[in-house]
Amino acid sequence: MKKLVSLLLTIVLLSTLVASSAFAEDKVTIEILSLKNEQAAQDAFNELFAGFQKQYPNVEFNLQSMTSDQLKTTMRARAASGDMPDIVTWMKEFEPEYLTDLSGQAFLANLNADTVKGANATYTDGIYAMPIDNGYIGMFYNKDVLAANNVALPTTLAELRTACETLKNNGVTPFATGCLDLSVPYIGLIGLFAETVYGQIPDWSAKRDADEVTFATSAEWKQAFDLLKEFVYGYSDLDNTFNMSYDDAAAKFATGGAAFYIQGNWALSAIRTANPDVNMGICAIPVFDTADQAKLLAFPDTSLSVTKDAKNKDMAMKFLEYMTSAEAGEIWSKDVKVSSAVNGVNVAYDPIASDINSYLSSGKFTPYGDRVLRSVFTDKLWEDYSKVMLDTETWDQLAADLDTFWVKARDGK
Repeated sequence: MKKLVSLLLTIVLLSTLVASSAFAEDKVTIEILSLKNEQAAQDAFNELFAGFQKQYPNVEFNLQSMTSDQLKTTMRARAASGDMPDIVTWMKEFEPEYLTDLSGQAFLANLNADTVKGANATYTDGIYAMPIDNGYIGMFYNKDVLAANNVALPTTLAELRTACETLKNNGVTPFATGCLDLSVPYIGLIGLFAETVYGQIPDWSAKRDADEVTFATSAEWKQAFDLLKEFVYGYSDLDNTFNMSYDDAAAKFATGGAAFYIQGNWALSAIRTANPDVNMGICAIPVFDTADQAKLLAFPDTSLSVTKDAKNKDMAMKFLEYMTSAEAGEIWSKDVKVSSAVNGVNVAYDPIASDINSYLSSGKFTPYGDRVLRSVFTDKLWEDYSKVMLDTETWDQLAADLDTFWVKARDGK
């Protein structure tokens, strides 16, 4: 009898060990390399992981956040060693041969189709980047400053000129621009060419690659540079703009020192920090003769990619599917304070969210900004754009230089 009991106990013990071993083998760790370094994004990811684990309790996550340079370097090294992560936050420098083509995945239907198209604009075919949100660049406007000066929100180029002249004559700076950091007016240029060029000719880059158009003959590109010079720079506080930083410009707008501020979603924090109660809105930059031509630049700010050699590809794909759910869209939008790419998700993360979501739901936006440009060309544009703004070079000179550089970048020279 004792031998029988002992045998039964041994069997139970072995069964427990086998079950435990099997359970341990079922554990899956999804490795994610992320560009989202801010604490809000870290908190959002942790909340999303917890939501996913309710359905897949055997899954763990290894999230590593880093800068863009670190991510590019890490991906090159990991690709060379054959040890790729499962998921990465997408960068346009990533070649498709390292990523999984998501074409045909049913869950993509849960996302704004134009946002998906914008996220993959650098590829000739295939879907390698799945957007989860919409960043934006537009014209912030201080409602109290406009009201105090009896200025209506301009919706056309003529109205914008009139508004700026009225404000200037009243001693109010029309545009908050800090040229101490030339990235501030450069954001204005991105917002402008997104409307004048890609809002009207979405495939302009493809046409330039095919030599069907050029910078030298493009009225649309010239218009963007002309408007930058006239408004973002010309109607700024010229006596102080070169002493103003990014934070200074945000504070000037937030505290009523300027009526308008062309910036992106990342500026929301700086504006609210300077004045939590600022009464503001955001709109497409009114650069056309009629109001209905204006389109907000709403681009995929964060996109996820599954690497081609992911160790846990099936589970990584399930996580991407979860990220297209309303639950996940609401978590990310709420925590990161950005509009969701998930259809039907309209989180009031800030009072201006209704403005952004209105453009997205109505389709009055363009997803094509500087992300449709090759990285080396973006660097060139950044280095030289201010020459026209500051009159050290003419548009014709810069346009010829940009055409030459475009061809070299296209041909890999």
